[in-house]
Amino acid sequence: MPTSLVLDTDIGTDVDDVLALTAILGSPELALAGVTTVYGDVLLRARMVARLARVAGLDLGPVVPGRGEPRSGREVFWAGHEGGLMPDLEQEEVDGGDPIALLAGSSTVLAIGPLTNVAAAVEVAGHGIGQLFLMGGDFTAGKVEHNIKCDVAAAAVVFGSGVPATVIGLEQTTRLRLDAGMVAELEGAGALGELLGGEIRQYWAYRQQDFNVPHDPAAVVMMVEPELFSFATGRIVVEEDGLTRFTVEEGGPHRIVTDLDPERVARRIVDRMLAAIS
Repeated sequence: MPTSLVLDTDIGTDVDDVLALTAILGSPELALAGVTTVYGDVLLRARMVARLARVAGLDLGPVVPGRGEPRSGREVFWAGHEGGLMPDLEQEEVDGGDPIALLAGSSTVLAIGPLTNVAAAVEVAGHGIGQLFLMGGDFTAGKVEHNIKCDVAAAAVVFGSGVPATVIGLEQTTRLRLDAGMVAELEGAGALGELLGGEIRQYWAYRQQDFNVPHDPAAVVMMVEPELFSFATGRIVVEEDGLTRFTVEEGGPHRIVTDLDPERVARRIVDRMLAAIS
């Protein structure tokens, strides 16, 4: 029986959200019950999700714009290329439901953006979210990771709530690479593959690089193939500056990835995206 999942995403800026959504669609272990968008122009982000679903020919459940303004008051970062390769996005229909209720009523949530929506859902539902999976934080290098930095106040609420969370941090995802050969595999696989290839190459041009670090897709593989990862159990605390501190604690509410097989995880990301395309 597939796990019913709600995805919370800031799709459109870093291409890895597009890749993560595609990897979910190629994972028979998961069944999307809906998608919420967060941070900045959430309507545009939701329309991007709807476009990807239409190109894939799949029903993702409700696609609902969430909260655009961080509760911390931090200015939203907007790269400017979001949606640029998807013409006439205003024609895409999205749902007008309550994104917080959708998240709060879900037994499983995958969060791959700032935690503004998730914090509101936690406050509404308490422990109503059965299990939270997310990409965020950095647990070894003393860096403030993007998803946490964009709304530190929200992240502090989520981790302080005690909701069970399994987390892959920046120190692990940066060990992964999708190279030009892998991208060529995607581009040669129909309309959705062409869309993915275009999004990837646009982001490469923006970052002036020729590879991709699949931060968010790694969280998808973490959910469905945990045997490729090592974990530690404990508690995450978010400090005022956005640093994430992890303390080992038997029976703690949080798990973090402490090791992974970079080559196998990267390959499984591509394989799952190809499964969605074919």
